[in-house]
Amino acid sequence: MNNSHEKILNTDYINHLGSFIIDHTHAYNNYLVHFNDLFILIDVPPIQVLESFKSHLSKHVELSSITHLVLQQINASTYHVLCDLVKHGFQGKIVTNKYYAQQIRNSNATFEFEYIDDLNNQFVHQNQIVFKFIPMIFLPFPEMFMTFMPSFLALFSSTLFSSDYDNDVSPSINHIKSSIFAYHKNNMPSSMYIQRPLKIVHEFNIQMIFPSMGYLISKQIIDSIFAYELLLDFYNNYQVFTYDQEGEKCINYREIINHMINHLQKTYSKIEILNTFIGTPMSLQPDPLMLKKTTLDGYKLWHGFFEHIYVKKGIKWITILEPLVNRYFEEYGVGKPNVYLSKFVEMTMKSDSLSQINLELEQHIEELRNEVENTADRFMRCPITKLYNQDFFIQLLRSDLEKSKTEGKTKGFILIQLDQLLDINQQFGKENGDEAIRNMTYEVQQIIRPDSLVFKQNGPGIIVYQESTIPANIQSSALNFRNQIADSNLFINKVSAAVSTVDLDEIDLNLDTEQQIRAIFDLLNKRGLTAIKQGPGAIIDHTSVLHEITDGSILLVDEDEVNLNMLNRIFKRINFDVRIAHGVAEAIEIIEKHTIDVIISEINLSKIDGFSLKQMLNESKDFFNIPFIMVSHNKTLENIKRGNLLNVNLMLEKPIIPDELIGHVKRYKAWVNQQ
Repeated sequence: MNNSHEKILNTDYINHLGSFIIDHTHAYNNYLVHFNDLFILIDVPPIQVLESFKSHLSKHVELSSITHLVLQQINASTYHVLCDLVKHGFQGKIVTNKYYAQQIRNSNATFEFEYIDDLNNQFVHQNQIVFKFIPMIFLPFPEMFMTFMPSFLALFSSTLFSSDYDNDVSPSINHIKSSIFAYHKNNMPSSMYIQRPLKIVHEFNIQMIFPSMGYLISKQIIDSIFAYELLLDFYNNYQVFTYDQEGEKCINYREIINHMINHLQKTYSKIEILNTFIGTPMSLQPDPLMLKKTTLDGYKLWHGFFEHIYVKKGIKWITILEPLVNRYFEEYGVGKPNVYLSKFVEMTMKSDSLSQINLELEQHIEELRNEVENTADRFMRCPITKLYNQDFFIQLLRSDLEKSKTEGKTKGFILIQLDQLLDINQQFGKENGDEAIRNMTYEVQQIIRPDSLVFKQNGPGIIVYQESTIPANIQSSALNFRNQIADSNLFINKVSAAVSTVDLDEIDLNLDTEQQIRAIFDLLNKRGLTAIKQGPGAIIDHTSVLHEITDGSILLVDEDEVNLNMLNRIFKRINFDVRIAHGVAEAIEIIEKHTIDVIISEINLSKIDGFSLKQMLNESKDFFNIPFIMVSHNKTLENIKRGNLLNVNLMLEKPIIPDELIGHVKRYKAWVNQQ
């Protein structure tokens, strides 16, 4: 497949920068767009392939000539990549959404942004539409979007149409399809999430698809790939239920029937399925194939759909759908349609007449389908507690927060964490720590209120969600959970629970939904940290005064702003009080005024080097014992000898591995506390 797109209009062009091999199954793509006098980058790569990316880019244009960067998605290294690009000449504007801009701004970075929200989701230059932006729900990260370029009829599709990658294979269309399925299945919770963006982009006459991962999709195979994506089916069945205005749960028969229609397409053609429903109360749209409108509703629709299939197509179609009907019945309590009840004996006789080979084949196919759907469900569940995880909870919460608030009611959020979990892990091992989390979950579920749901936090705790409640019930539940865990005899040692609560009335409802969710979790986690620090069995709610609590104090001494910013973010994220000095004199001043637990210093400083700083500290009876870590690009034998003579605790070579450095700092901090 070609690595670059042919020029289409005059001097305007799209260059494929890549593919950049990340590991044995993933390759990252970047793109350079030249439009009139603009040079526009689409996304930035992960930091491990940054140098290759810059090398490819330099063959086409200097970094200083880039006018815009469209940031469709971010990852853990995006901030560091942006800093590096700025350091080497990038001066352009970043075009993205407000959510991503805020994540970057939280890193104390100074970049110039243009928001797609303010641009009405399109980028116009000299009265020409350069891009149209297409927001996505969750593919697989919140707030992602795609970019469509009308002049080229090109779609920069982000994760949609992305695929796994094999550098040793010349890809056939079947290989690309299987690679797309593998990527989507492993990165997305359900095929439900891809349906809406697929419907949107289907309206455009796309001639080329440029995904962020894997293989490019050429014009010749677009229709086939698009049809294949529409048929992908790895449901987590999240939309089985909807809620009416009173908050009552209702079965969403339309979505379940669409799942049935999708299931039929694995065996029968689209035209045959469409013809089956002509002249019925159920009207299907052809592209994508799904129920468009119907005069039936609720359970009448459910019955009518299967009765019509039986009349027109007989037992064969009913048999194909039976395993799926059984699964909805067993897992969600969706009653079986009448046709399965009244024709049960006949269907059983038909099944018994099948040959043994066909039975084994059908069983194998069903096992594969179940495996696909179960895999998707496992992505949304915590492997330790089997609870749905925090990301799944946030999806539910988005829907709940958009409903009108019930008079006199609020929503409650309770975070429960074991005070002794770290001690259990250290004393008895991680398996016993995991068992403690399972026991905590079990105890909470024994006394949970009927209006509550339990989810696994993205951390060591669990979250109880009370959808419609009053503050008194939130506080009563928090107390009951704390006492139930304290009285339990399931744990390897006696334990206590740190509990924090938030109710929706504390949150500014003028914020948009995403901001409300961030505010809820920020406050809940902050109170949770305070509860743990306050002591065994603490309950922290809106009446508690929150103090700034840190896990230690660290001094960074360096003249490299990029390195300082990186380390500053790393240690603030793990709750350290970080102080920064650009030279030895400034470092000494900070040490004399503040308690410092660990010092990390670059060796090569312009006026006085890091060795001199350590020498000064050694001569002080107050500061000689502060753990001292040296970092440098030059970890030479001579420097190691000098460090040993000065009792430097550790010398690391740049670039630093964050997890390694964090581990050393925590051990030195623990050592200081024991002195």
